[in-house]
Amino acid sequence: MESRTRKRSSLNNNEDRISTLPNVLLHRILSFVDAVQVVQTCVLSKRWMNVWKSHPYLDFNFETFSSLINSDYYEDEMVNFTDFVNQVLVRRNNFKAIKISLDLCGHTRYSLVESLIYYAVKHHAEEICIDTACRDVPIVLPRCFFNCESLRSLKLRIDGGIALPKSLGLPSLKTLHLGGAQNFDGKIFSSCPNLENLKIEDICLNTIENFNIHALNLKSLEILNWRYSRIKTGCKVMLFAPRLTSFKFDGNTPLFWSEVNLTSLDDVNVVLQRYYYRHDYQFYVDEDEYISGEDDTKQGFCLDLLKMLHQFCSAKSLTLSMNIIEVLSKVPAALNKHPSPFSNLKYLKLKTDHKDVTLPAHVLNYFLSSSSLLKVCF
Repeated sequence: MESRTRKRSSLNNNEDRISTLPNVLLHRILSFVDAVQVVQTCVLSKRWMNVWKSHPYLDFNFETFSSLINSDYYEDEMVNFTDFVNQVLVRRNNFKAIKISLDLCGHTRYSLVESLIYYAVKHHAEEICIDTACRDVPIVLPRCFFNCESLRSLKLRIDGGIALPKSLGLPSLKTLHLGGAQNFDGKIFSSCPNLENLKIEDICLNTIENFNIHALNLKSLEILNWRYSRIKTGCKVMLFAPRLTSFKFDGNTPLFWSEVNLTSLDDVNVVLQRYYYRHDYQFYVDEDEYISGEDDTKQGFCLDLLKMLHQFCSAKSLTLSMNIIEVLSKVPAALNKHPSPFSNLKYLKLKTDHKDVTLPAHVLNYFLSSSSLLKVCF
């Protein structure tokens, strides 16, 4: 009876138990919210006045910030946001920063991105995430960034481009996400010896003939939004990643490999965006591979697609968008002439938004011919 009374008394006491937690736990809780909301906690009580100053997870989100500012002009909001970011960085003193993130969908100032990267390196950040646009000039990484030993995860997704150096020299980097990079040959990846996860998105390679990915410890690779209009005709990907187990591709044109060995690959996901047959499209098909009586344009596109898929012959799980099945179904003679190499394939997964979808018999037989126990999933 007495214990129940104590429990009720404790519940009715309106005790602030969260404030009694150590800073390390408070920081973990606050890591799920934006920097603006973290700073706002300083008005809660004396206990919270300085918690935000030592908070090591700095997530600067322009959308969250602008929702609190009553301004009809983007430029005014941008000035206020930049000032807020600078004030937070100045008032933190010398506390360590684990993660620094900038999410700004509109145009940002080059100086803001540069100052954030400089601050992150100086305070030994382990993760940097920049997602913004800078259309005046490509972002150039400050010199202090190179050879940063603390950085383990880096995301640079910048609409307008990033001017990348020949070498990054990031010995601890495990995860890299590049978006908007322009005309680099990929050799920077070899300067990150511990790289395990790589995502490349919206890159422009209209002057590059050979794109190199040399990463001895790479396990996961994603190449997204690979577009015909942004890739030089004849550009080939030279991949050396002996430990690669997962690959994802998303684009409107097939990707062409050169000097590739993907024997360790288990899981492959390929999405073909909305495509069309161009009369000026340069195919990578030998004359003796063509089949008489078939449309040369459709046949060339299909054979290029098959060449790309055949590089994944060691995969155990293959996920394809339905328009890939559509392309393959239009040239049945090509499937007969170029048999399926997927001897290890156990699962064929088809991406579709429709319930009533059937897999053409000759396409199904193509995959079953090399893997009789194949399971097809929609």
